[in-house]
Amino acid sequence: MKKVYILTSNTFSSPGQFLKHKPAYIFHHMMKCGGTSVISVLSKWFNIIPDYHESSDDLNMYINNRINIDLISSDHCIAGHYLCDGTFVHQRYPEIISRKDEIKCFTFLREPLDFFISFYYYSRKFGRMNSTLKDFIESNRNLISYYMGCDEEYYKDVLDRYFFIGITEKLQYSFDILAERLNKPKLKVPLLNYSEKDEQLVLLTEEYIDNFKKYNELDYEIYNYAKSKLNL
Repeated sequence: MKKVYILTSNTFSSPGQFLKHKPAYIFHHMMKCGGTSVISVLSKWFNIIPDYHESSDDLNMYINNRINIDLISSDHCIAGHYLCDGTFVHQRYPEIISRKDEIKCFTFLREPLDFFISFYYYSRKFGRMNSTLKDFIESNRNLISYYMGCDEEYYKDVLDRYFFIGITEKLQYSFDILAERLNKPKLKVPLLNYSEKDEQLVLLTEEYIDNFKKYNELDYEIYNYAKSKLNL
């Protein structure tokens, strides 16, 4: 990955000292949606500016020290999770709405049940999950809509703010379309950050999955709308 300098809002450098060529890009790295694989290829196209916060302890500092949009160019791509209120991407960078021709945001989304399953096993691998898979699924609803910062009434408006939304299940296909829209070379996307699964998956019967879809209807509305934007 190319070395970059973090350009924060409290920098003492003036905008004239940096390239002004626009648009610049923000990758909304949705957890467990192929983001690690995507970043590995984006780093061959852009200078990646990491914009992640690692723990709730530094949340206030993170909120108050964002990347200065005016100091980045089309050679850069900011990347972060933006997964809670106060850090949602449209809150942290309202320019994706007010200056959408200059600041373009994109992301990738995953089939909701697969997202829940991957999230569970990834968290367990790092010691952050003590419950069973079914307990985790049943104690959470519409996680994608929460992490996207949208609700049933406005989810289409939220998704329409994105320059591009790829689909994890069609990762290479999606990435090739992104390459065309960015006028970048098409590159093979590796499959990275895989978490081992176990026998709990056999407990997810057809009836159980049908009930999951009912209880997570908004997530499926979001996912299907994103698919429709790629004609999938």
